Amino acid sequence: MRARFAVPMVACALVLGPLAGAAAQDTSAAQAPATQDTAAQGYAPAEPAPVAAPGAEPAPAPAAAVAPTAAPAPAPVAPSTASTRAAALSSLGFVEILTPRSTDRIRRAIEEAKLDQREAETEYREQQGLESQVKAMVDVKKQEVSTLDAQRKLAEKSKQEAEVASFAAEKRDAERHKQFLEKRVSLHQAEKDAARARKNLGEASQRALELELQLADRRADRDRTASTDPGATMRHENVIRELERKVLEAQRTEADREKQVADRHQDIAKRRLELYQAQAAATGNR
Repeated sequence: MRARFAVPMVACALVLGPLAGAAAQDTSAAQAPATQDTAAQGYAPAEPAPVAAPGAEPAPAPAAAVAPTAAPAPAPVAPSTASTRAAALSSLGFVEILTPRSTDRIRRAIEEAKLDQREAETEYREQQGLESQVKAMVDVKKQEVSTLDAQRKLAEKSKQEAEVASFAAEKRDAERHKQFLEKRVSLHQAEKDAARARKNLGEASQRALELELQLADRRADRDRTASTDPGATMRHENVIRELERKVLEAQRTEADREKQVADRHQDIAKRRLELYQAQAAATGNR
């Protein structure tokens, strides 16, 4: 009897097993919409933790601030060749006889010397013209004196004492005027000589300055090659010594010309005083 009921129960179990699994799956599927309906009604489930994007690298840490490095101290400036040479000479008791000057300063001095020379040439021509004019006036006054003297002699022969006295007075006045004019000629001659001396001084100054300019250029060439070409430096030294000698000789000539100019100015001062006295005598203001 039991055996008969057992067989049908086993068969039922075999038939109902797959149906029970399908019913379970339907129940799970039915629960999913309920969950979605619950979220739609405002009851949101707990959010899952965010998942990092694949391959994303972590943000780099901020770089540490770098302290600014101190600026390097400037390298000491090496002394120039000229200053080194001057220091060496000074240590031995020697001196730089010709003090170096800039080429710009020498060129300005040359232009000034040329200007002085041109002004002296103009002054010379002016004084030469004035000298010729006054010399002509002196010749006229000499003729006047000679004429008055002849008239005085005729008056003496004719025993005209009043005429003799009159001609004698006129002659003395003419002679004083002639002497004044002669002093003017002397002054113009002195001023002309001074202008010539100034012109010669300008030429001597230009000569000395042009040599000094050559010397400055040669010294600069020597300093540029001192550390790179000893042979060229030695050649420059030989030329420099020769130029220094020529500059000193030219400066001595220039000094002589300056003395001549000073002597001419002294002569002018003397002749001006003489002219002043002659003019006072000619006008009767003694």
